[in-house]
Amino acid sequence: MPGESTPGYLMRVAGANGFRSVRQLFTSLRVRQQGAFDELCSRLCLTDQERGYLFGTLPGHWGHGNIPLGLGIADFNQTCRRWCPTCMKEGCVLQGRWGLKLVCTCPLHGSWLRDTCPRCDACCGWSDAVQSHCQCGASLADADTEIAGAEVLALTQLLCGYSNCAFGVPGVATLTTPAVHRLVRYLGPFHADPRPAHPGQTVDVYRMTVARALVEGAAGFLANWPVHLHERISEIQATAPRSPSVRRTFAPLYRVLYDDLSDPCYQFLRDAFEAYLHEHWWGLVCRRNKRMQSATVEKHPRITLPQMATAAGVPASVVRHLVQANLIPATSTPLPSGRHSRSIHSDELHRIKGAIDGALSLGQAARALALPEGRLRDLVREGLVTPLISRQTNRAAAAWLIPKGEIERLHVRPGLAVAKSDAAPLRDALKYWRLREHEGVALVRAVICGQVPVLASDQDRVPIGLAVLSGAQAKRWLATRRIESGEGLSVDQAAKELGLKQQVAYDLVRAGLLRTTDAGVLGRRVTARDLEAFSAAYVSLADLARESACSPRVLLTCIGIAPVCGPAVDGARQYFFRRDESLRTHVLREGLHK
Repeated sequence: MPGESTPGYLMRVAGANGFRSVRQLFTSLRVRQQGAFDELCSRLCLTDQERGYLFGTLPGHWGHGNIPLGLGIADFNQTCRRWCPTCMKEGCVLQGRWGLKLVCTCPLHGSWLRDTCPRCDACCGWSDAVQSHCQCGASLADADTEIAGAEVLALTQLLCGYSNCAFGVPGVATLTTPAVHRLVRYLGPFHADPRPAHPGQTVDVYRMTVARALVEGAAGFLANWPVHLHERISEIQATAPRSPSVRRTFAPLYRVLYDDLSDPCYQFLRDAFEAYLHEHWWGLVCRRNKRMQSATVEKHPRITLPQMATAAGVPASVVRHLVQANLIPATSTPLPSGRHSRSIHSDELHRIKGAIDGALSLGQAARALALPEGRLRDLVREGLVTPLISRQTNRAAAAWLIPKGEIERLHVRPGLAVAKSDAAPLRDALKYWRLREHEGVALVRAVICGQVPVLASDQDRVPIGLAVLSGAQAKRWLATRRIESGEGLSVDQAAKELGLKQQVAYDLVRAGLLRTTDAGVLGRRVTARDLEAFSAAYVSLADLARESACSPRVLLTCIGIAPVCGPAVDGARQYFFRRDESLRTHVLREGLHK
């Protein structure tokens, strides 16, 4: 019958002639191995056309006949036979294509083939003389049927040598039958294991379970091309040790694509792999990858830092320091030599050009902000200015590079109108006010945040160095900051806080009424706690007189309480009394009486 299995035909002949096995049929011919099948055909009077209907290889002891479709002996299952239960129910003989190791589906019914007895679960070999039953007597047609997927059926048709192809994969339809078998053997193992130990050398392929896994794996890759293959490649990359080598990272798939399946007919596989590299490979694809297409190497989006510097028209050190500052994303992998392999995506070119466009050196930025270079360095160190490249943050040997946006951010908008006599440019305040460490940066930050207002001018925005401040408000903010920071005030500043003349404050210090602390080179300092303690314990004659609505001289003659200091007590310029309720009550009473 057309397409009948050659060893299956021998089983039919043996059974029809009363032999219990094909071996007995062979022995009865009494012919040498090479001519046994020719002798059988001669005795059966088979024509060449009828012999051509047979498909498959002869058993080993019969010699080797013509192998169809350009396949090899290893592609045929000579250990156990497979069958389609539906075909067996219809009285069909064993089909030759069922004998291919990788054919696991009936091309006619689309169901999975069987290779074990439905009763005893034993493997049915080729030595029996009965096709339709197992040695235990069970009918092979009684086995359960299971329908295979459409993608498996389409691949099975290719494995059987049929020309129709249901896969939308360029190149698959043009593969020869041996090429399809080789494709399944090498590509199928990757579906179950991202890194099979020996792809293409799977053992026990004659078993239905093993062959089915290979076919389902290869069909899964081809059915949704190349999405499923890219997902598997991604898993291989995720589990591989980080290496700049494409070959080591994607082994053994790389070896399969470029060694085992290196024939031009498998170029569609390499195209899909190289397309994945174009989108997802973080490293370089360069001339070292000689097996890849030149177009793949030339169009790969990731390039070296020197190549990016050439494209951007800047020194390589600029790109390197932008990467070190995490302003431009790049990948870096240590090499065995201790060096690092770095790559950067070509799409970052516009970001580099945009970042460098209008950037200024340290001197240029200082002049644009009307600040000394030293002050600008302080702003960088405290985080008020973020340079692209600086010797402080990047340890760069090249000149500083400060983006234009950072310079524009340090231009402030004037808004407060005060007397010109109170005006103090910020640049002069930084230079002449004898500010302590970090106070200059704090004053600049206060101006930027609006804590210290900027006076009105004829310009919409002015550089931070030319911002004109209210001297009184700026000094008041500075004094408050010093008090809150616990640094304390000088005696002169404490006098201003108390509303006293400087000489009066020094008299109070000398009398021990206003407590001070020795701060070394800063001299005697008055803390906020000292000011609060003095104000709570003492009151001046002038304050009492204002409360009593009388002159200090009159109040002093009638108050009847001795002062703790004053001109008549210790030579101080003002009288001070201890503050208590009895004194305040007496003063108020005297004031009302007068």
